[in-house]
Amino acid sequence: MPIEGAEVEQVRQALLRYAGWDQVPEETMTELCLGANLVEVKRKRSVFRRGEPGPGLFVVKSGEFKLSLISSEGREQILYLAEPGKLIGEGFLPRDVQCAASAFAMLDSEAWQFETDPVINLIGRSQPLAFALMRHMAFRANRLIDLVLDLSLRSVERRLASFLLSLAMRAGAEPGKPCVIPRQLDMNTVAARLGTVREEISRALNRMQREGILSLSRQEIVVLDLNALERVTYE
Repeated sequence: MPIEGAEVEQVRQALLRYAGWDQVPEETMTELCLGANLVEVKRKRSVFRRGEPGPGLFVVKSGEFKLSLISSEGREQILYLAEPGKLIGEGFLPRDVQCAASAFAMLDSEAWQFETDPVINLIGRSQPLAFALMRHMAFRANRLIDLVLDLSLRSVERRLASFLLSLAMRAGAEPGKPCVIPRQLDMNTVAARLGTVREEISRALNRMQREGILSLSRQEIVVLDLNALERVTYE
């Protein structure tokens, strides 16, 4: 479904959140945004799958998507979660290159899609657009390298502590004050994101609770000792 009016400005503002996009000429941004289509994706359905041709760029409008890999045994590794405003670039590929991962909706969701060929045409006419996309791809590549380092060199408890620390800091945590983290993700999703299984996540949470770092309930995790959580992350 093509977009128009106020929705074009919504797309523009979402892209301007990323470094380098403010250097893209206004006329190029307008042409790019006017070419977007709104796609609706039901929960557990995909916008692209591993092994398929890339359908283009996506910006999440509503809901949430996960970029993930699933092994032949059915085990999942979540590479990242994309909330509203996030750019999903792993489907922006030449026609002869297949997607390396899959992007699934975690809820009934919407995304703005920029098909590959029109974007390539614009890149050929706008060096700033090419640089903006290059910066985003480099950022994602660096994050994936960090994920590989995490999975190969850090224990489950350290990976979980790092994940909880980032959520706590996002919630405005301060040393010496309890910080509440709502349990918005189920244990299987957290495990898939951290490259392990839910039983290992449960054991790590219980260890940190016994050590007085966390307090656990079904609805929330309370960080009681932010400094101790940080020490677990980096020890």
